Amino acid sequence: MILVFGGTTEGKQVAKILDTLQYPYYYSTKTKVDFTGTGIAIYGAMTRALLETFCLEHGITHIINASHPFAVQLHQMVSDILLEIPLIRFQRKFSSRIIDPLVSYVTSFEEAIQHFNKNSYQSLLALSGVQTITKLESYWKNYPTWFRILDRDVSRAIAAEVGFPKAKLIFGYPQSVADETILFTELSPEVIFTKESGNNGKLDEKIAAALAVAIPIVILEKPQISNQYLCVDTAEKLIKALA
Repeated sequence: MILVFGGTTEGKQVAKILDTLQYPYYYSTKTKVDFTGTGIAIYGAMTRALLETFCLEHGITHIINASHPFAVQLHQMVSDILLEIPLIRFQRKFSSRIIDPLVSYVTSFEEAIQHFNKNSYQSLLALSGVQTITKLESYWKNYPTWFRILDRDVSRAIAAEVGFPKAKLIFGYPQSVADETILFTELSPEVIFTKESGNNGKLDEKIAAALAVAIPIVILEKPQISNQYLCVDTAEKLIKALA
């Protein structure tokens, strides 16, 4: 029995691969999602102890972590388990980093805010998701800031809980270069902030649009993954790892 941590495009890819192979699996997400695979869907946050107990009780032979690149706590929790279970990280593809005067990379939210202040940016468009509103609170409480978040009630609730202005919320997903260019032009922020979310997060499109309208873009680098994982990024590599 395999345990998959999903809730992402990569998670759906893994589920489809396991369905084709007819391998039994659990599909775990933090919150309840619509799941159409043949595996058993479960949801709810786990601690290391709960994960270890689950693996022992359900005969888990492999763990496939296909969660978001920035799910740092989950990545670490899984890598810390004290069981002899192979850990596989099924990750999205990432393009090479762009070298350009308008493109900056930072390793933390604190560094990002320092960068904004150092360059005296007076307005911000954040494409980093609703969970990052609190991380950038010291900036948006002082300067005009827009956040693009998912169009769902839970995201609105998170934004409301921290007092972020409703009028500054934009709803939707990353779009094409043309669509992003229109948005950037319309808002004309002095800086754009996003995460190094890889090809599935349309990072290349965001960068291209920012460069097209000559707006600086600051990118939070993806966190490093534990060497406890065997990292793969294709179906062929995953099947080989499971074999």
